[in-house]
Amino acid sequence: MQAEILSDDELADLTGYKRRSDQRKWLKDRNWVFVESRGGRPLVGRMFARMKLGMVNATIADQNPAPARPAWTPDFSRVN
Repeated sequence: MQAEILSDDELADLTGYKRRSDQRKWLKDRNWVFVESRGGRPLVGRMFARMKLGMVNATIADQNPAPARPAWTPDFSRVN
């Protein structure tokens, strides 16, 4: 079973860098969301990486459905 956070090797493959400072810079430059561990390692969620890379269906990724239409609509026929 895969962990929910990208491994060191996966992060190096993604960014092209092994040094953590270079990985953090790469992620920041591309607006990736990540959290730093106490040791300075960038922690990237696997699901977020899949969404950024376009590997997840958009309907699954969009958890906020469109607002429903109002039950009534105004009648403008009598407005001058």
